[in-house]
Amino acid sequence: MRIYFYIAKKFWGPFFFALGVFTALVVLGDTFEKMKNLGNGTTTMVDLLSYSVVTFPNWLATIMPVACLLGAISVISEMVANGEWTACVASGFAPRQLFKPIIMCILGVVLFTMLLQEFIIPPLNAKSNQIYNTRINPSVEPFNPDMERDVILKISPNQMLFAKEVNLKEGSMKRVSLDTYDSGWNIANQIVADQMVWNPETQSWLFSKGIQRTFVAPMDTTEKSFETVESPVNLNPSEMDIDRTENKLLSIRELFKRIHFFKRSGLASYAAQTMMQSKLATPFVTVIMCLLGMPFAISMRRKSKILNIIASLVIAFTFWWLITMFTSIGENGYINPYVAGWGPVLFFSVVVFFEFKWLKL
Repeated sequence: MRIYFYIAKKFWGPFFFALGVFTALVVLGDTFEKMKNLGNGTTTMVDLLSYSVVTFPNWLATIMPVACLLGAISVISEMVANGEWTACVASGFAPRQLFKPIIMCILGVVLFTMLLQEFIIPPLNAKSNQIYNTRINPSVEPFNPDMERDVILKISPNQMLFAKEVNLKEGSMKRVSLDTYDSGWNIANQIVADQMVWNPETQSWLFSKGIQRTFVAPMDTTEKSFETVESPVNLNPSEMDIDRTENKLLSIRELFKRIHFFKRSGLASYAAQTMMQSKLATPFVTVIMCLLGMPFAISMRRKSKILNIIASLVIAFTFWWLITMFTSIGENGYINPYVAGWGPVLFFSVVVFFEFKWLKL
């Protein structure tokens, strides 16, 4: 057991070194890119530093797999270079047994990363979005994180809802139009209202101050004004998802809510489903990526940090390239979301299996 603790202890040095270096590079790069806004009259260095702080955990989670890979390769290559690996094998330890403490460390990092992505990063992304839109690159219209503008929703197979402003937190939509179409997708009825408000007591939406139009013929329309009228929309605001935040910035729970809403509304959900499956596969990606690189370190006869870094980057970028390609294809609906999310995992699992078999590990 002491050898296991010894190997696990050696893992954290190169892991934190890689994590610090790579994260610092990407954070500094992103900060310098935003510095072009310093001349707009509103942005200050404090704003840029605040933005860097709140985006730091997101970059941290992105770099974690590469840091794990570099840590794993560095531990093994150092043990091989110092003769410790040969001594352990000569003492009766199988290579797979020596891999166990490293894998346990990696699983601990993966668990921390998942918790970070689910509970810490989403609210910080919202904060960074607020800083960016109010201080770094302010828009003409006042920024309101709870409001979405120019929203289009498919309410039923033959109904479309258009709203100029939507605030689901308040349960209100302003300048609303609900269009109902016939079987030939010709408009049959239309309700135009100043706003539509959610009534929690009746669990329904109510139009207020509007006009009901009935299209009897192409050139014949009847209109009727109203103060309030019940809307056919029966979705609770808590079940709706109109947020335009990118799928990759959402937690798995938020993606599940978005998928459920899209399916209920008849909207295409393959992009959100692909991203959710990709996020679910992330822990396995990190472990398999490390298992792919660890045998490589055994073949190295002398310690070389530069070679470790190069090997880690090559393996990591090969993984990311394949994952990005599968994800992109899945988000566009060309392959099943499950295949898009889990395809790279299955492919590299087969590669790792034959690699271990070939090297007799």
